Amino acid sequence: MKHINKISLLAISVLGTLSVNGQELNKDVKVVREYNPIISDAYKINELPVNEVDEASFDPNFSYNILSKAMSAGLAVEPISAARLTPERKTVLDKSYVKGGLGNYVTLFGELNYNLLRSEEFAVGLNLGHISSGGDVKLEDDSKVDAPFHDTWASVYFRRFWKDYTLSIDADFLHNIYHYYGYQNLDETIDYYGYPYSMTPVLGEDLMVDERQRLSSFDLTVGLNNKVLDDSATPFDANFTFGTFSNVTGVKENHFGLNGKVRGFINDMFIDVIGGFDYYGTSVPDSISPLYQFLDRNMTVVNLSPALGFQFEGANVKVGLDIFAQLGGQDDDFNVAPHLEADLEIAEGIVTAFAGIKGDYYVNNYERVQRENRFVSADQNVKNSFHGIHLFGGLRGNFSSQTSFTARLDYSTFDNEHFFVNRSYSDTSPLSSASGQMYQSNIFDVVYDDGNLLSVSGELKYEPSSGFNLLLKGKYNGWNMDNLKQAWHKPEMELGVSANYELMEDLWVNLGLYSIGRRYALDVTNGSEKELKGVVDLNLGVNYYMSSKWTLFANVNNLLIAKYYQYNGYPLQGLNMRAGVGYSF
Repeated sequence: MKHINKISLLAISVLGTLSVNGQELNKDVKVVREYNPIISDAYKINELPVNEVDEASFDPNFSYNILSKAMSAGLAVEPISAARLTPERKTVLDKSYVKGGLGNYVTLFGELNYNLLRSEEFAVGLNLGHISSGGDVKLEDDSKVDAPFHDTWASVYFRRFWKDYTLSIDADFLHNIYHYYGYQNLDETIDYYGYPYSMTPVLGEDLMVDERQRLSSFDLTVGLNNKVLDDSATPFDANFTFGTFSNVTGVKENHFGLNGKVRGFINDMFIDVIGGFDYYGTSVPDSISPLYQFLDRNMTVVNLSPALGFQFEGANVKVGLDIFAQLGGQDDDFNVAPHLEADLEIAEGIVTAFAGIKGDYYVNNYERVQRENRFVSADQNVKNSFHGIHLFGGLRGNFSSQTSFTARLDYSTFDNEHFFVNRSYSDTSPLSSASGQMYQSNIFDVVYDDGNLLSVSGELKYEPSSGFNLLLKGKYNGWNMDNLKQAWHKPEMELGVSANYELMEDLWVNLGLYSIGRRYALDVTNGSEKELKGVVDLNLGVNYYMSSKWTLFANVNNLLIAKYYQYNGYPLQGLNMRAGVGYSF
């Protein structure tokens, strides 16, 4: 129990040291959901790594794991030798954990976690946190600007367990304040022609966005399920969602939806029906500004995926359709794609092959795009994207009880995929025969293209003991565009390595290395490609467990002081140091 308590405190502390800064590669991971085990077969030794490949963006991910140790069995009679007895640290399972600290860039942060323990009928959890950071960053013209941000979040989860059913309630609040600090070369005193809305000259100061932005959202999900492990009942999972979002510009979006899944068994065959709908209603302010042209947007997205499944010895096959319909928005839309999944156990309990084809539909509602790129223009109204043919296949398995892996290949064709480019203005009227100089703004517009994407990814997990674990993840993205010169701001290579090691009793060291390959942005001043250099982000953290109650921690991010541009004109913070203390009670 002594080691278990230390490892539990370690996991909480490691999660606590990660920044939730939306402008860093390293992000806080707030664990506020109960653990939901799924037994896939009797030979599985440990949980295999999972690599989600449907998203094109790179988001460094940290896994929360319980470092287990095998228990030996058998009877061995040995003489008992005399030993000096020392008092053992008291093992305490506390309900709450609070931590706080400070760092460079005038950074202050704090977080509280609360969990209801030892209840067979209820599970309750609460997570509250805040981080504020300021300081200067240097732009590409060597000027220094303030780049402050303030993030506040609150999450609550509730579970009620009955014999056959589980009721779930999840509520999340997120509040972000930040500045548009990126590079632009507009002059307040010069007249520009305001692409894309105005053919009359506009003074530069009227084309500059307000410096401060605020995003606020609240989301509620209520679910009911009766998950079962055999065909003795009909398993189902239903979820109702409600969300509201707003920003300081005056845009408001409300969302509600109902989605679910049901499965019926017929001998060794099963029928799956997955479906539901989501409604998004966006209201916008009245505006006569040349900077924005707001448009109301109300749309409903309906999805339906019926499938027929077959279970064989060592193999499973699922055949069906993926159907998506958009009602409202810019245009009504209807899409259908085949759905086929199959897996085959090549070596029992060691290697499994999987493959399939499906369709992916991405709803680009206002909040999702605003959080994807917080510097996008406030009047954005982005089309939904459809990856109609998504082929995938790969292998997953265990080399041993200590090592597991996943290797995967994905190929998809897409329509209306969106990419970000800086908004631009000209000093000459588009009605003139003269070609004027183009100028760059620090807000982004969206451009679209069709094409295909080839991704090769892999993951390796190695855990030889309770005192050491290692995770390797890598991905290659090959974008092939129909019209655009490049997939703007999308990386080709992504690599992540994370390791945790117990250097000595009560002292843990964690190391992370994240690499993103070069990307390209459109230089709107001359229409050429602009290379955004790749970055290697090396992070080091230390956690010292003073007692069962107190923990000291410190971490340094971007040890190599790499200059990283998340988006063109927006460099992130350099060397980042944070330290603090945690207390469980």
